[in-house]
Amino acid sequence: MTVALILTGPPGAGKSSVLEALTTLLEIHGAEYSALESEQLAWGSPWLAAEQWLPQLAAVMALQRDVGRRLFLIAATTETTDELRGVAGAVGADRTLAVLLVAAPDVVAARIEAREPDRWPGKADLSAHARRLAVSMPRDLEGVDARVETGGRAAVDVAVEVRDVLAPALRAEASSTR
Repeated sequence: MTVALILTGPPGAGKSSVLEALTTLLEIHGAEYSALESEQLAWGSPWLAAEQWLPQLAAVMALQRDVGRRLFLIAATTETTDELRGVAGAVGADRTLAVLLVAAPDVVAARIEAREPDRWPGKADLSAHARRLAVSMPRDLEGVDARVETGGRAAVDVAVEVRDVLAPALRAEASSTR
């Protein structure tokens, strides 16, 4: 059985930081996994639309399954329910959990302000877009298994909470391979 965790949320919600902290927690316990930030598949100019990068994600996940990976951790800014379903479909796991990382609009904007270089021409637009998504995603995104607040919290603390959401699926996966 394969299991996927999709970490989603607006830019600045902490997806990358939580993914990194979660992989460390899993490694400490000897878990095998594959981790990917899906934005890497869209990055470029112009930014690729979901219908262009989702087939790439599906191909990468198929290759990961071919080498025996069964746990997939994906960070993805899925702005709509259809995009979330698209990521889940591209991953193609037997069991998929989606965790929405949430933070206040001012928090995501401040994180973007701190991490993006001032010389990048898209910084103001990304900050404004993240503010809008910080409001719309918690309200509109369907198919989410858990919502986890990231504002004012260390990434490792959020990762522990996410790991706890993932734990029942991991136990089921472990028992299916025995």
